[in-house]
Amino acid sequence: MMNRVMNDFVLFFQIRLPFVIMTLDQDMKQKETKNSDLIRLLSIGAPMVYFAGYLTRKDYSIVMEAVIQSEQLSKNAAGLVETLSIISYGSGQIVSGFFGDRIKAHKMVFCGLAVSILINFLMLAANASLRPLLWFVNGFAQSMLWPPMLKILTTHMDREGYETAAVNMNIAGIFATVLIYLSSSLIWIAVFDNWKLTFYANGIVASFILLFWMYCCRKIEDCEVSSSEDPETITKQKKEDLKLRPFLLGSGFLLIALGILLQGMLRDGISDWLPSFMADTFALSSDQAIFKSVLLPLIGILSLRLTGLLNRRFVKEEVNAAALFFAAAVLFALLLNLSYSHNQYLTVFLSSLIVGSMHAVNLFLVSILPSRFARYGKVSTVSGIVNSLTYVGSAAAIYGFGFLSENFGWRTCTLSWTAIAAAGALCCLLAVSSWRRFKKR
Repeated sequence: MMNRVMNDFVLFFQIRLPFVIMTLDQDMKQKETKNSDLIRLLSIGAPMVYFAGYLTRKDYSIVMEAVIQSEQLSKNAAGLVETLSIISYGSGQIVSGFFGDRIKAHKMVFCGLAVSILINFLMLAANASLRPLLWFVNGFAQSMLWPPMLKILTTHMDREGYETAAVNMNIAGIFATVLIYLSSSLIWIAVFDNWKLTFYANGIVASFILLFWMYCCRKIEDCEVSSSEDPETITKQKKEDLKLRPFLLGSGFLLIALGILLQGMLRDGISDWLPSFMADTFALSSDQAIFKSVLLPLIGILSLRLTGLLNRRFVKEEVNAAALFFAAAVLFALLLNLSYSHNQYLTVFLSSLIVGSMHAVNLFLVSILPSRFARYGKVSTVSGIVNSLTYVGSAAAIYGFGFLSENFGWRTCTLSWTAIAAAGALCCLLAVSSWRRFKKR
């Protein structure tokens, strides 16, 4: 009997154990291969989805000056459509952020993009009274893209991969903006004299990207691991969550939140009103004003590339870096106030530098900062909150800058840009030490 047990024991170590180890090793290698394939797929799919999101969200704001000129609308009436969209987009960020941490994030992204594509097609036949409602719905659909996508990236990527993907997503969005500027000014308005074709063309392109995201969704489903399998992790996460809430009050987050709101005012307010600013100041047609404003997103791409390099090599504190870029925007705004009515190219260039600085601030405070909450399982939630603040600022700026320019002139408007940038720099500087303590806890 004893000899038989010993023989079985030896047999196990000689034959069975190596087989079990080999099987486990093969399973691990297959899992690693599957995860690495998904990471490569997401590094392409996430920027493509954000590209499609910008195509189907920024098109109205870019052709807004053409709408004003072709339909003889006031700036306030035309701007109301974009303002309502931004309100629904900003408030929807909070809802989408909350649910992005609790349900299938990739399915939320799919639904949001699908609805946005449908709305763009409906804009072809919509009259002036229906556009505010459609674009309001589009804003909420668009809010289902960013927070869930950040949750997907932090789940499947390491920190370096996440930050690279975040930079590429922002750049993809600006590339989409460039495409809209060029196609609208050079083709749809200049050749066909029909700004509505912008919505049709963008909807077609976004539809192909939606099909690619469907393929990504299947791969995500294959690799997805439910956190419910580890009750100990869930319990720890809940304890961390309880500690998070009171600590935020002393982390400088409220000052950072105000800074995020202010960068939203400058980034989107200037972007949306620059064609009108150029048309009014230098007596340009809508297609000329839109075409010359294309420098704005091109500078944004260069800004994000530079910021991404600086972040990987030199930046240790994202809030401090945001303060520096706000300060740069103050300088550019002061120069713009001194020279804006003298040279149209210098005006576009300096306006673009202000917006480019805000793209850098957005990268630090809206893209990178939420990833600090991965240990709490709140990446999507925090991302939704901070992104919603961006578009609270955007909504206020789009209506406010339109009101200021129509009633007090563009000089007053550009002076307000200087004050907003200075306030943003101050908020970030005051929050640096508190945020540093929060990250070290």
